[in-house]
Amino acid sequence: MGYDPRLYERIKDALMRKTGWTERDALSGRTCVVNGHDFVGAVDDGLIALCDNDALQKHLALKHCSPFAFKGATLPNWVKVSMDALKTAKQLSRWVEASFAYASALPPPVKKAAKKAAPKKAAAKKKK
Repeated sequence: MGYDPRLYERIKDALMRKTGWTERDALSGRTCVVNGHDFVGAVDDGLIALCDNDALQKHLALKHCSPFAFKGATLPNWVKVSMDALKTAKQLSRWVEASFAYASALPPPVKKAAKKAAPKKAAAKKKK
């Protein structure tokens, strides 16, 4: 997993006054999670940020932003921001703040019900 640990520390610094978020390894980097949603993270060569569709279209028009693809598929509502656009704390905090606000307003994800395991044949044979 390749990501810039210094960028991730800067992201955490930008979130210092926010509560309710956690962190985890995800999306080929290190991400921050709030309300059950990954919302910002450090990946190879930049930052990824979750945003609504309107903001995504505006961001993709910027030269330092591109759609974020994971395992060959573009993830909806995710933008990748190059390091050139993250030189100052103010530049970084804009992305972090906006993504945190968006993810915080989303309803928690619905967890899929676990499938019941079929009875094992070996256990069924022992009962006979």
